[in-house]
Amino acid sequence: MENGHAISGLRVCRRRLSGLLALVLFSAAPFVVFGRTVRDAATDFRIEFNYLVTGWGPWFLIAVGILCFVPVVVSIGRNAYSRWSLPPGIRTAYEIWGATLYLLGVLLLTQTSQIAGAF
Repeated sequence: MENGHAISGLRVCRRRLSGLLALVLFSAAPFVVFGRTVRDAATDFRIEFNYLVTGWGPWFLIAVGILCFVPVVVSIGRNAYSRWSLPPGIRTAYEIWGATLYLLGVLLLTQTSQIAGAF
């Protein structure tokens, strides 16, 4: 019986590690791909509504999308009675919101990058 728990624990550890690695990868990918766009936006920073929405809105959506995945990664392999466990419905909602906000941010960032490159 002990061997079964060890294998299960190893699987949970691998799942948590792969979830954390995916979270780090998806957090760093926009900065690697759109590094020039963020440098251009940061050099001309100003407190203006249109500038903040169009220049930094996509980054905000990406950040919120990534933050939605943090509770999902933390709850991987947790016991149902654990403080850090999420019920399946709430976990699915976090996953859907995270994916939707992240993809929306990346798509808007792609469009912003293309517009910025046109001038």
